[in-house]
Amino acid sequence: MELRQLNCFLACARNHSLTLAAEELYTTQPHVSMVIKSLEQELGTALFIRKSKGVELTEAGKRIYSYAVNAVRNAEAISALSSQNEVPLLRIVSNSSSHMTLLLTHYYLQQKEELQIEYRECGIEEMIERVSDGVDDLGFLFVPDNRKSVLRHMLERRFLEFVPLLTTDLVLYVRKEHPLYGRKTIAPEELFDLKFIQLDDDFFSVEAMLEDVSAFGKTCRYLPKVVTTNSSSLMIRMLENSDLCNVGSYWLSEMYRQNDFGRIRIEGLEQKIRFGYLKYQGRPLIPGLLSFLDFLEGALEKDHKMT
Repeated sequence: MELRQLNCFLACARNHSLTLAAEELYTTQPHVSMVIKSLEQELGTALFIRKSKGVELTEAGKRIYSYAVNAVRNAEAISALSSQNEVPLLRIVSNSSSHMTLLLTHYYLQQKEELQIEYRECGIEEMIERVSDGVDDLGFLFVPDNRKSVLRHMLERRFLEFVPLLTTDLVLYVRKEHPLYGRKTIAPEELFDLKFIQLDDDFFSVEAMLEDVSAFGKTCRYLPKVVTTNSSSLMIRMLENSDLCNVGSYWLSEMYRQNDFGRIRIEGLEQKIRFGYLKYQGRPLIPGLLSFLDFLEGALEKDHKMT
């Protein structure tokens, strides 16, 4: 078995097409077909179901897929180690998050050795695809307790796992001049009387997080969102300069201490949100990623003690 065969197999699986795989690999469709056929003969099993509009993995192909990804990734890691001048590369994807950008900045500033960081923000479904395909190594996200089983099902199909780092609250954020500033808690039904700026709804919307709360779940109403955006920077600026509010997870007090925002716990949703990361099952993490995770866990622990 050769590495080129595995790369060809993975390209076909990603594209669900021999033709598109050939384009990705800068070769011809007959050549791709020949490579896949030779791999199937070597393994003694069919890897794809041929259809009129493309190909799908067989059950055997699905099982082999995760091993093939790991084999290719390990080969890349070995190649990287062969170069003494190789700079550690952190490939990270996250939900839109001012918290993560702050932490990455702190991490970069404390490093004494060179490193490279590739950081993207996107929705959960795109994040799952990127980590599964090896485009990114870690994906950071929030998971409400009432959606854990849904996420688990999504991850199993992609051979991913979710590693929790922190359990936190769903809270309401307001600026210092807001009439609610200083409140410790707020009932879910009071949220209907406010106006919001929210990040674009992802697979887990705010309403999905709230629906298990009896006072909210019995209604079909939605939060009155005046502004929706994928920009955490705009959200911070709006919170600073208007009476718009935001519902979000609370996990890094430094982020909101800097702006002196009020943080009001939503009753019934204390300790109902998990923050953690996605990784490929069984895939070892390079030292640079382990170093970042150690830093992240330390920062969260320190921040928690200061709360």
